Parts: sequence; structure tokens; C-alpha cells
Amino acid sequence: ETSITFDRVQFNFPHWRGKANNRYNRNNCLIFNVARDNMYSQLLNDFLESAVTVLSPRGEIHVALCDGQGGCSSTSLQEWKGSWTASKFAAEHGLLLAQVFPYDAQYRLSAHRGVDRPFKLGKIPKMHAFVKPDGVIATPREIQLCCRHELHIVIPAENDGASTICSLDQILAGDAIANIIQDHCVPDGVRVEVPARQVLEIHETHGSSRIAVFLVVYCSERFPVTRTMADQWRELAESEVSKYIPLRENRRGRTVSHPFPYPALHPEIKYHTTGER
Repeated sequence: ETSITFDRVQFNFPHWRGKANNRYNRNNCLIFNVARDNMYSQLLNDFLESAVTVLSPRGEIHVALCDGQGGCSSTSLQEWKGSWTASKFAAEHGLLLAQVFPYDAQYRLSAHRGVDRPFKLGKIPKMHAFVKPDGVIATPREIQLCCRHELHIVIPAENDGASTICSLDQILAGDAIANIIQDHCVPDGVRVEVPARQVLEIHETHGSSRIAVFLVVYCSERFPVTRTMADQWRELAESEVSKYIPLRENRRGRTVSHPFPYPALHPEIKYHTTGER
């Protein structure tokens, strides 16, 4: 351990063997260590894990990546999965992607084989700046990381009444659901959205019922979002909402999605509702 900290730790264009080999660059990098057997570890993940230990409280970790590698502006899950998913790895180590901006390398670039010629960076290489969350720094919406899940609510009969705190119309609009989860289930800095809802008529062996299905999304506005944390918030949300209106029991406890970039949210909703990209 060391008491030395840095205001900036920077890694430009990390790369492992092979041309455009995402599997190694993102996940598996062979490390030789005389004290241990050869082992595979995650290049980008391990760098962030190490860098955060020497980062000053208001410091920044900068990672320059070729055009499209970072994935934070992906508009589809397919595009995101084909990237290095940089913000997902950062969130696992308590880091927030604060900004992304064009980067012009002011030095001679050299190919991975040591050949004295530059490697291709794409049209616009980007610098990714990661910080420790302080409750003030806010991530622009277009590069936020999200997790989502469905919440199934049983719509009460007219005579039963919906809730003591809100009307049935407010519940079906999604406003009341979003407010309950935002106020009681997530830490400050996580934004809750309910961007899609649908009312279904369900026919089961014990009878028919009307179900309202809400898509609940947790967004990393000023606090990082990981799948583990989001699933804890999902569990709290189900518990809290069920205090006011019954949930469909056989749809409780379903794990949230893997993290994905916010720009992919609405295109994916459109694809799942209309089949169009």
C-alpha cells in the first residue's frame, strides 16, 4: 500500500495482442508473474481497479479509446456488447464516467507489433474521464449507465380503491411508482425513470385480472450503477410499492438487466414494442 495519490492517472489506447481483439483487451490479458502461475485478468478492469487506489479524492482517471470502443454512446445492446463497456467496469470500482470528449494524441503512435507506423484510431478517438462520485459531479444523460426491470402491479377493482396515497390514474401513469422508488429505494444521485407502461388482461387458472406492467430504470446521474446495486434497489422497490398496491407475485424477485448505456434505452423500447430499429 502507498500513501501517494495522484490528481490524474492516464492510460492512452490500451491494447493487447491481436488486431481489434476485444476479447483480450476487454476481458482476458495474460500476465506473467514469477511469484505466481500465469493468469488471465481483465486489462481495462484491472487498470481501473489499480488506478482508483492511488487516485486523490478529486482526481480523475483518463482512458483514451479508439472511436466506438468505449460504448457509452451505443444506441443498441448489440453495439454496446461489441464495445469495451468501459463505464460498466468503472462502476464496479465505484467510479463514475463524468465526461467523454474528443482526444487528439500529440505524439507518435506506434503499432502493437512495434512497427514504426501509427495504428488506426477511427474518425474521432475519445477520452473517457472517470471520477469518484462526490454528490455534485453529474454525468451527462447521453453517457449515463442504466439497469432496468419490470414491475407488475395488480390493478384493483373499482370498488377496492387503489391506494391511500395516490389515485389509480397516478399509478397507471407511472408518476406515483417513480416517486415512491425515487424517494425510498435508491441513493441520492441515482435517477429513477418509468419510460414505458402497459395494461394487460391476464387469464389464469384462478380467474382473470388486470395487470399494469411498468419498466423501471435506474440511471447513473451522480452515483455509479452496477447490476448488484440495482438488484438491491429492485428488491426495495418491490417491497415499498407493495405497501400501497398489490404486486403480481409470480413476477417478483426477477433480477435486473445487465448495465447498458442510456442512449440505447428508448431504441430498445421501440424495438421490443414495434419490432423496428
